[in-house]
Amino acid sequence: MTIISIEIKVNINKGKNGVEHMILKIAIADKNSEYIRRILNVLETYGDIDVSVFTDEKSLEGALDNRKFDVLLFDESIVQGIVIEKKDMLSILLLDENTGVDESFLDFKKIYKYQRVSKIYQQILEAYSEVCGDTGNIIGQKATSVVSFYSPIGGCGKTTLALIAATKYAIQGYQCLYLNLEEIGSQSFYLPQSDAKGLSEMAANLGENINFTMKLQSLIQKKQDRLYYLAQFQSPNDLYELSEDEEKELIDVICNTGLFDILVIDMGVSVNQKALALFELSDKIQVIEKPDVISMEKMKCFYRQSHIINAYGNKMSRTVNFYRGKDNIVETDIPIVGRINVTQNPDPTQFVEAMAKDSCTNYLLQMI
Repeated sequence: MTIISIEIKVNINKGKNGVEHMILKIAIADKNSEYIRRILNVLETYGDIDVSVFTDEKSLEGALDNRKFDVLLFDESIVQGIVIEKKDMLSILLLDENTGVDESFLDFKKIYKYQRVSKIYQQILEAYSEVCGDTGNIIGQKATSVVSFYSPIGGCGKTTLALIAATKYAIQGYQCLYLNLEEIGSQSFYLPQSDAKGLSEMAANLGENINFTMKLQSLIQKKQDRLYYLAQFQSPNDLYELSEDEEKELIDVICNTGLFDILVIDMGVSVNQKALALFELSDKIQVIEKPDVISMEKMKCFYRQSHIINAYGNKMSRTVNFYRGKDNIVETDIPIVGRINVTQNPDPTQFVEAMAKDSCTNYLLQMI
């Protein structure tokens, strides 16, 4: 008994703004009507799935004979004697960890029955993404703008500015994904990091014939309405081992899902080939400066890299952070579009939220 080789055709519906997206048809079968009610109340809030529920064998068997489902989520007590293995349907056992699994169901994919419904939703998408294959680009998908934040200076507030921008875009109504590509990230002060899979899992699946749209949907975490992020790399080695071509593929895969209006990339400080590849993929690049003596020397060195400035300077604009009103500024043709004044010991989370709503950061909207 195996379900690894199933062939699945994805249903495509046209949603708001004419954007086409996949609708997953899910059947849930369980004799526990209270459990069915609880899971249905949550799953019905997701716009990319169509859920049908069954609490008795007869109605389930009739539906499986006459209707098409992409996924069957079932408790083993309700499917005795029913054929649930179909070449175009993924069957997933709802596993009660307090009971054993009948031998006839050992080869089925499994999801723990009693956990947060949002986790069940993500695990359904992840399991389905791995068997339905790459459906390719869908005509009519929204174009994703790539906005990168870069500085050769550590501690200049680059991550804070990137998070302010991502939050501001979400407030303005854009679907935004924040992506941290630093060797050692610091975004956890604002975006809670958990043991959930994220960038490491996406990178590990590059080159595989899976549905990356659903894979991404299963991995993203939500900060607030329209603001999403992926858990940072589990180890700096995961980022080090990512080749230049794989990095390009990662960004292309995310953009090609059509899930987001804007991708905000928080870059590391290096100026290597992988950084140049990100510059190439970016629509706009915001360079963050800090006006102290040592930082200015680093900025001067960066702006002297003519091969970078000549190739990507037309995408760049500058923000001077920790501005005090009388600071010397590095002379370059790249325009300064924003200045963020020094704030004494701000709470970082409150600072991001306040600045995202403040008109002084409206210049960030010019980047999209």
